[in-house]
Amino acid sequence: MQFPTRRRTLRDIGLGALACCALTATALAQGFPSRPITIVVPFVAGSPTDVAARSFANDFGLALNTPVVIDNRPGANQTIAGAYVTRAPADGYTLFFANLPAVVAPSLQAQLPYHGLRDFAPVSEILTLGFMLVTAPSVPATNLKEFIALLKADPGKYSYGSSGISTPIHLMAEMFNKELGIKTLHVPYKGGNQVQMDLISDRITYAFLPTNSMDFVRSGKLKGFGFASDKRDPGYPELPTMSEAGLPGFKAVVKFVLVAPKRTPAEVVAKLNGAANQVIASEGFYNKVKTLGGIEMSQPATPAQVSARIAEEEARWDALVKKADIQLE
Repeated sequence: MQFPTRRRTLRDIGLGALACCALTATALAQGFPSRPITIVVPFVAGSPTDVAARSFANDFGLALNTPVVIDNRPGANQTIAGAYVTRAPADGYTLFFANLPAVVAPSLQAQLPYHGLRDFAPVSEILTLGFMLVTAPSVPATNLKEFIALLKADPGKYSYGSSGISTPIHLMAEMFNKELGIKTLHVPYKGGNQVQMDLISDRITYAFLPTNSMDFVRSGKLKGFGFASDKRDPGYPELPTMSEAGLPGFKAVVKFVLVAPKRTPAEVVAKLNGAANQVIASEGFYNKVKTLGGIEMSQPATPAQVSARIAEEEARWDALVKKADIQLE
């Protein structure tokens, strides 16, 4: 009788283990979801990200035929929420409603506890939120070209506000400054509402804010000089794009994406992706989030396509941080 060699036995054991893992993943996907799904939001309740996430969660749950709950874990520029999700079981029941660019690029944090494409499995791109350039009411300019002339003439006189170092509106202002070839004073705050209040009070000069701040522009409490997206916001048609106002091609937007822990089975990710695509393609979801202002809905995409878009964002913002020599925390 000929006995199997040790090498063959180990090989067979390895193949058996792989087959077992594949069967387990398939079984998990077939029974998924069997309990509520949690979407972790990296900002406080009532923030634009939270509003978008809650609107999405309701329709997402209907598409999956299971409850979807929101878990707000704000702080540290999304890294508290992101780190929590990377440590969660990779079973599709804990997801992260993240903002690009701040969550993806290692260069945007001095000590990022994860890396977007290494530690997350992309599920879907949800929507894009455009921002507008606003200034304090006392700024002696009536349009973008006049404001740019002021900044270039004496940049040391002016300051911009952000919701913290390496947050999207910090990077947007730095991108704007880099485009003009100037350096102004950065004043970081703990949140966008504080930025808006100090703009109204003339404590800082300018910032990038969501277009739902247009009510303050219309009342004269702020000046709005341009919407930093490809086309005007239908809710505020009087606000020109930055390109129309004199800075061609300038865009300042935040993308909202849904990601899962990295080892989530592909079959589960595919189910989540299908449900998410169903939501973002619906007019009902758009009607819920359009009040945020500056909303551009994403097109349904595969997880691989979403991964490629995240990689593009990472490369673009990494390049800005290095080129502008942005000092991070």
